[in-house]
Amino acid sequence: MRVEVHDVTYSVPGRQLFSRLTHTFAGTATVAIMGPSGSGKSTLLGLVSGQLTPQSGLVRICADGDGQLKPLIPAWIFQSSPLLSQRTALDNAMTASLMAGHDPEESRLRAREALHCLGLGELRVARVSGLSGGERQRVAVARAITARSSLILADEPTASLDPDARRKVIEALKHASELGALTLIATHDPWVAQQCDDRFWIEEGQLVGDEKRRLG
Repeated sequence: MRVEVHDVTYSVPGRQLFSRLTHTFAGTATVAIMGPSGSGKSTLLGLVSGQLTPQSGLVRICADGDGQLKPLIPAWIFQSSPLLSQRTALDNAMTASLMAGHDPEESRLRAREALHCLGLGELRVARVSGLSGGERQRVAVARAITARSSLILADEPTASLDPDARRKVIEALKHASELGALTLIATHDPWVAQQCDDRFWIEEGQLVGDEKRRLG
């Protein structure tokens, strides 16, 4: 799996976020995208997903090694992901997998496993409306993992979670990468970034990695 960002420029009113940004994310890994509020972390995920269109340049998702476009629906995790409040945690965890055309029974088994890993096994039959905010966020993470997309985009997935829940979420996302997903995580949290395989900072509209940032 490769996500290629080539010569991308993107502006919002009164400010240019990216100027001729070029970068390739490749393989199966967890990648932290760091930067202060307003630096463009969420915007970068939006450009990768296709929800946003660059003003110049291109973004494409490629199959490994062949350079061909690959139809793909990424699995999204937002800071406050919308859920079906009157359905159970298990129902919600299955939805993205079912929409992707996976077998219903396989989707159910994967969803149960994901909820268990996230510490929600005993709440799988509880209605989402009765769950806490942190529990709902973990249901959203389970939904993304259960979809088995080869690209997961997570926008502040651990915001407002307690340390134990935060750890469970990161462990689950790392496991998803071990199963074959490239996972891009926009985060303010240095601890989350340290758990990831790679880390990049958005600085002056460019992505700067660990080594260059230390040298700078």
